[in-house]
Amino acid sequence: MQDDITKKLVAQSAELHFAENLPVEIDGFTLKKIFAPDEDKFIFFTCTDDENHCALTTYFHTETNEFKVRQRIGLTEFCLTKFFTTDFAHFKELLDAELVAVIKNLRETRNGKLNDFLREKNIDAWTYGSELPATLEGFELFIKPAAPVEVTNGSFIVVNYADFELDSDFVLYFNIYSDEFSGEARINGAPNVTYTFDAKTLDDLTDKLKKNLADELREIRRRSA
Repeated sequence: MQDDITKKLVAQSAELHFAENLPVEIDGFTLKKIFAPDEDKFIFFTCTDDENHCALTTYFHTETNEFKVRQRIGLTEFCLTKFFTTDFAHFKELLDAELVAVIKNLRETRNGKLNDFLREKNIDAWTYGSELPATLEGFELFIKPAAPVEVTNGSFIVVNYADFELDSDFVLYFNIYSDEFSGEARINGAPNVTYTFDAKTLDDLTDKLKKNLADELREIRRRSA
């Protein structure tokens, strides 16, 4: 990141008294002020709950010239579009008004809940999903079908096996618009799409998980080494 951008953001932060009065802890999330460049971003501060593997990051993105808030649940990260703005003062106003509510919502989101679309798919009565092992091939069952997590663009994580030390995981999504399940592997932080688990019904998905899930996790571990 260019030095002049960094200097400008630091000066604007001081002028706006940005993040000066934020508490050290918000609903169990620890605040850390960073105010430093990180590749193509300038990070202002993070709010993290390391025990539950959740975090919020506020930053300026030089590629898009926008101020943003990124949310992480497990190893899955996505931006909250309502915070997108090119105006720093407006960004501060948004955070002042909504930061606490967003963090509380992040905690509630981590706990997961069924919605009407997932109930229609009978996720709550999915026998195989309720019997998934707590650990498999060294991966932790971080998100269970009984407590799916909403992410972006109509997608919900219904299964997530993660190895946080490897920064690698397997995610099974359900998308309400395509009415379809799909899988994704993350290997050393990099997403890798897999079509092995594409399914329209729970019966089809169950068959594919029984045949391929353990092999998929072994392959993720092998490629993460």
